[in-house]
Amino acid sequence: ASSSTAHELTLETIPGRGCWVDPRVNQNRLENFRVTVWFEQQLLGDGLAYQRWMASLHDTGRRALRVDVRNVLKAASQLAVEKAGPALNALKASDVIQDVTYHWIVNGFTCTTDKNGVEAIQQIPGVRCLFFVGPVRKRNALIIKDVQPEHEDEPVPFQSDDVSPAWYIKALRADKAWSLYNATGAGVLNVIHDGNFVVSPTILSTRYRNQQEQANGLDDDGNGLIDDLHGFDFDRETGDLLRRGSDDINTIDRKLLHGHQCAAIICGRVAGTPSRQFGIAPDARWAGVLAGQCFEQALEWAIEHDADTYSMSFSRANLGEYRSHWRKACEHASLCGVHLVSGAGNYASEESPQYKPVPSQMPIPQDIPFAVFAAAGVQRDLSRTPFSSQGPVEWKTHHYQDGRVKKPEVAAFNFRLPSIQPNGRVFNQAASGNSFAGPMLCGTIALMLSADPDLHPWETRQILIDTARDIADEGYDYQTGHGLIDAEEAVAVVVEGAKKGARHAE
Repeated sequence: ASSSTAHELTLETIPGRGCWVDPRVNQNRLENFRVTVWFEQQLLGDGLAYQRWMASLHDTGRRALRVDVRNVLKAASQLAVEKAGPALNALKASDVIQDVTYHWIVNGFTCTTDKNGVEAIQQIPGVRCLFFVGPVRKRNALIIKDVQPEHEDEPVPFQSDDVSPAWYIKALRADKAWSLYNATGAGVLNVIHDGNFVVSPTILSTRYRNQQEQANGLDDDGNGLIDDLHGFDFDRETGDLLRRGSDDINTIDRKLLHGHQCAAIICGRVAGTPSRQFGIAPDARWAGVLAGQCFEQALEWAIEHDADTYSMSFSRANLGEYRSHWRKACEHASLCGVHLVSGAGNYASEESPQYKPVPSQMPIPQDIPFAVFAAAGVQRDLSRTPFSSQGPVEWKTHHYQDGRVKKPEVAAFNFRLPSIQPNGRVFNQAASGNSFAGPMLCGTIALMLSADPDLHPWETRQILIDTARDIADEGYDYQTGHGLIDAEEAVAVVVEGAKKGARHAE
């Protein structure tokens, strides 16, 4: 143990001696490539540490724990970098490593190097693991576009009596959580990790605003990012979240509207004629992050801005041992109070070129146990959608040896959903994919957190599992998990728990 806080958060040492090297480092034929390095001191040392920690932290409130964990992670990174500084600086000066990015979400750094550089990195003090990330990817060039409209006013508080909920909101019984418990997502921030964000009136009023930043081309809050008002594109290093626009106001381009659709499902307001309510948690807020190989920075931004949920409607397949790095980052983020959510994936249809066999049908991030909640998809009649990925998943990496793991946790809707357009029009039955089951789970979690903001992710996960409605074979199944999300029942359990008194020591 090397440090602690009032909540006795002590660092652990990754087991083993010397530096373990990902086999893909020597197997690849690239002249230069990206690697991620772990220092030996981590908050979570071995592959079972997260389960141990979540069993011991029930007496500490989520928000208080977030501050302490964040401070410990940052301090560990600073100490490790100071210790390794001379060796790292020498390698940078000799161009053995380039484009070095330090990250505290997992104590280490990512850089570009070659096979000779890998040998040198292993000699850096404190280095314990070295992962192959992939080829060097050039950052996308900044495309100048019209500035998106600003909206600085607080949104009008949601009134459930004034709206007609979309069919999936009724099916998940979220509207009952609104009316019976006044659980509408107030005070909850949902960060959405996506590839493009078109902004429309449906999601504009609930967009998060970083109050420490101004739209002036300067880094006002001192975090190294310019104009991160509503999120950040870490690939292009810009606060502009719109990568692709369209002149066609009737477009239903899935990639173009992907982030918009996710935000609308989580916390959008009314759209269409006649108007319907599409957001499950209409008083919650959303922010957007875009990141490829620099996903650590996106997670860190979310934690720094006190994110409550983190939506990941994407899949990263064939990562090999690098899966462990994603998992460690998500486990640390979960200890920081972030509920990480993903759709189960769209790889189950054998007729599709995307098909993947079990246990590889659910890749990163949806295959991460405990710390990431995976939502499978069903149709409106509750039958399973044929393309919806199923479990189990398997973990047999150097660091994690769980074996077969039950996935997904629960199910939501993912087929022929209404597609909400930027101009306010709605195309019924135009959106499909597990990308949209995940946001339904995020929205439900936002309702739960508005009833008790100190629920830990592992507590929330258990409540969702216990209250899900079985819709397939009796008991757990690998197609729909524990069943369909029941937002009303989940919130009811949260409210009842809160009535029993303060469960958390602040």
